[in-house]
Parts: sequence; C-alpha cells; structure tokens
Amino acid sequence: MANLVKTEWYKLRTSKMFYILLAVVFTVNTAAAAIMPTLEKLFSPNHQANKVELSNAIASPFIVGLLMIVVFISAVSFLYSDFSGGYIKNIAGQVGNKGNIVISKFIVIGIHNLIFLAVGALSNVLGNAIAGQLLIDSDIFPAILTLLIKWLLSMSISAILLFMTMGMKSKTFASILGVVFATGTLSIVYLGLNNAISNIFHVAGFDLAEFAPDTLMSTVNVMKNALVINAIIVSVVFIAIFISLTYMTFKKRDVK
Repeated sequence: MANLVKTEWYKLRTSKMFYILLAVVFTVNTAAAAIMPTLEKLFSPNHQANKVELSNAIASPFIVGLLMIVVFISAVSFLYSDFSGGYIKNIAGQVGNKGNIVISKFIVIGIHNLIFLAVGALSNVLGNAIAGQLLIDSDIFPAILTLLIKWLLSMSISAILLFMTMGMKSKTFASILGVVFATGTLSIVYLGLNNAISNIFHVAGFDLAEFAPDTLMSTVNVMKNALVINAIIVSVVFIAIFISLTYMTFKKRDVK
C-alpha cells in the first residue's frame, strides 16, 4: 500500500496539468480578491468597501466559487489518467489486492484537494492584502478548522467522482458530476425534494441541503457553529459508502 501511495503521489507531483490548474486557481483568485474593491467603487462610488477579516479569507478560500470546478475536473483527470494510458491494467496485475489501488488514489486525491484549498486560501489572503482590505482578527484557528471541514466535504464529493471514474469507468459522467457539484446546480433538486417530503411526510422545516456535501461546502462554518456536525457526519458517510462501492466494484471487474 505504501508503495502504491508513493507511486500515485509521484504521478501527481510530476503532472504538468496539476501545476497549470493550480496556477490558474492562484492567479484568478488573487486577481478577483484584489480587484473586487475597485469594482465596487467603480459601480458604487459612494459605497465604502468593507474590510475582509483574515479568518473569513481562510474559511472561504475561493472568491470565485466556480473555481471548485477546476478542483474536481483536475481530480477526475488524475483518476482517469491511468485508464487512458493503459497503466492501470499493468499495475493491477502486479498487486495482490486490486482494491488497494482505489485506496491509494483516494489518499493522494486528499493531498490534491488540500493543496488546492490551501492555494485558494493563500491567494484570497494575498489578493485582499494587495487591495488593502485585509483585517487581522482572532478567529484564525476556527477558520482553519472550517477550511479542513470543507476539505473533508470535498473528499466526500471526490469519493463519488472516484466511483464514477474507477468503478464505472466514465470520465465524462464524472466530469459532469464535478461541474454540477461545484456550481450548486443540485440546489434546485433539493428544493423540489424538500417540498415533496414536506407534503408526503408532513415534516415542517426539513432542508435536504443541510445533508448534502455540495451545499454544506458553502454553508458550514465553525466560527458561527453552523452545520459543523452535519458536515462531519455527511462526509464520513459519503466517503464510507462510495469508497466501499468503488473498492468492491474495482476488485470484481476485469481491468482493461
């Protein structure tokens, strides 16, 4: 297992696409954070731009929320690269347990997601500092915890993408799902299901979004004690279910 993880990590850190997408995230996020106050003054001359607390810049790393698309597309590309190159067929015949390949890839995707979120937080802080809007506050530790929980939620979504990529061997569908999760498109579906559940079971105030990893990515906040337990439980459950499904599916099917 350790050698498989080292191999996957080597492939990630030597991937040109990985660094290109990291550079895109860093550049776009820094520019957006730095330019935002200027745009606000341009369109609202009398508006005084609010200072951005350092904790908020860390807890909400992406100024442009759609940058999560880049994170998930990068993850899918990395997961599928072995299939497109034929490597997965060769390595699968050399390991005693094919399922370990799934675990090793998921571990490295964890590093992948953490790096992207860290780069997002760093560029957000840098952009606001350049704009002169950064305000140092005392909630840094809760902000870091919020970022780590968002990382855990991103891993629950990555577990779904792992299943679609390695279990079902569908890069296209996995990519589409990545875009859907990153854009929050499913919020419309959750609203419809909320109405259906309320009408059928007569449950008032039920909100499916409080148990969905994609919406929790934007709503969880340790500083405000908002949906923290929900986020942790949902992440663990989704990861356990989809890693198990991928593990069993990948072990049983022939690798081509």
